[in-house]
Amino acid sequence: MEKLQAAIEIARRKREAERGAAPPAAAAPAGAAPAAAVPAAPQADDGPQAPVSPSPAPGMGGTEGLWQALPETRLDPAMLVVSRILSQSASQESTPFDVLRTKILYQMRQNGWRRLAITSPLPKCGKTTTAVNLALALGRQPELRSMLFDFDLRAPAVAQMLGLPQPSSIAPLLRGERGFADHGRRIGANLALALSGEAQTDPTRLLMSDATRDTLARIQEDYAPDIMIFDLPSILIGDDARAFLQHVDCALILARADQTRYGDFDSCEREVGEYTNVLGMVLNGYRHGDGLVDVERGGA
Repeated sequence: MEKLQAAIEIARRKREAERGAAPPAAAAPAGAAPAAAVPAAPQADDGPQAPVSPSPAPGMGGTEGLWQALPETRLDPAMLVVSRILSQSASQESTPFDVLRTKILYQMRQNGWRRLAITSPLPKCGKTTTAVNLALALGRQPELRSMLFDFDLRAPAVAQMLGLPQPSSIAPLLRGERGFADHGRRIGANLALALSGEAQTDPTRLLMSDATRDTLARIQEDYAPDIMIFDLPSILIGDDARAFLQHVDCALILARADQTRYGDFDSCEREVGEYTNVLGMVLNGYRHGDGLVDVERGGA
C-alpha cells in the first residue's frame, strides 16, 4: 500500500510540473509540528532592495520608552551629605538602608505588594530621611523600577532634602489634569520622583479622592514600577495619612527612641492597621554601644 501511495504521489507531482503549477506541500503526519513557512523569493529589480528594518529589541519601547522620556535629574553629592542622604552609592554609611531595602523587598515580594507608605506617630522621627534613602538604595538595583511620591502635602520636604529647586504643585497630577510624563523626574535609569511643591491647605480631600486613586492606577499601569514609596504625614497630627492609607498595600512606621512614647507608637500602629498592613517598624535614635544610631545622623 505504501509503495502504491508513493507512486501515485510521484505521478501527481509530474503532471503538476508539466502544467507549471507548484506542488502543494505534503500533509504532515498527525501530531507533527507544522513546518515554518518559507517566504517567497523577491522578484528581480533593477534598483537596490530597501533594507528590512529590524524588529525593536524587547523592552526598548512601551514602558521602557516612558521611563527614558522622563527628564533626568542629577543630584549634588555634597547637598545629599548635608541632608543625611547617604545611599545613592554603596558605602559603609549606606549599609543600614541597604539592609532595610533587602528586608522590605523580601516581604513585599512574598506578599505580592507594590505600594509602601512610610509614616510615623509624630514629626521629627526621620520618616522622610528614611523614605529618600530607601528610594535611592532601591535605585541602585538595576533590575528594579522604583517611584518615590512626596505625599506629605502640608509640609513637602523631599525636593529640599535632595537639593532640588522647588517643584510645581503635585495637585494637578493627582487631579488628572497633568500627566506623569509632565510632572515626574528621573534619577538614573530606574528611580522616578513625584515631587510636591507648594503646601496644600486641604490635602485630605485630595488624598482620598477618586481622582487620586485613578491617577495612581494609571501610573502603575503605564510605568509598571516594582515598588511605589509614599512619604506620608505623621499619623497623630491629622487625617491626611489616614485618608491615603487605603491606597497602599503596606506601611512602615518610624519611631524615635529618644522622643516617641510607647502610647503614641501603639496608637499609630493600631491606626495604620485599620487601613492597611503594617510591614514593620524602624526605631530611630537608638543608643547602641558608644554612639547614637540615627537615620538623620547617618544610621538607621
